[in-house]
Amino acid sequence: MKRILTILVLIVSLHAFSQSLECCHNVEEVKKAIEGDWKLKGDTRNVVYRIWFVKDKGFIEALEELNLPPKAEATYSGKSAIEEQTLVDVTFENGLFFMDIMYGYGEVLEPISVLNNDNFIFGKGVSQHVFIKDKG
Repeated sequence: MKRILTILVLIVSLHAFSQSLECCHNVEEVKKAIEGDWKLKGDTRNVVYRIWFVKDKGFIEALEELNLPPKAEATYSGKSAIEEQTLVDVTFENGLFFMDIMYGYGEVLEPISVLNNDNFIFGKGVSQHVFIKDKG
């Protein structure tokens, strides 16, 4: 019994140390740190992901830079590249921070592994997303 308990404590503690959140110790600090404009690292498309929170409700929006010629800009309808805003939330469970993204087709709940002023990584394995802060 003692071995099982020791192994369980070891696994949980190793899992908790897999996060590298230099800036944050609670959910509110994580939300404040991920607010802003982010780009996917290595993405060839020019898409900025804007994340913001209003009264405990979070939103994420993908904004494409269209680079339209002046004539096309005049006739552009003014709608954003994505019509609906996707909801986002940050939770804290079992010693880890998670990002919960809710969109029209489903929901994705992934752990946040790195968060600092310049980088934001959530997910693991094939579902890992590496974002860099958009300074432009």
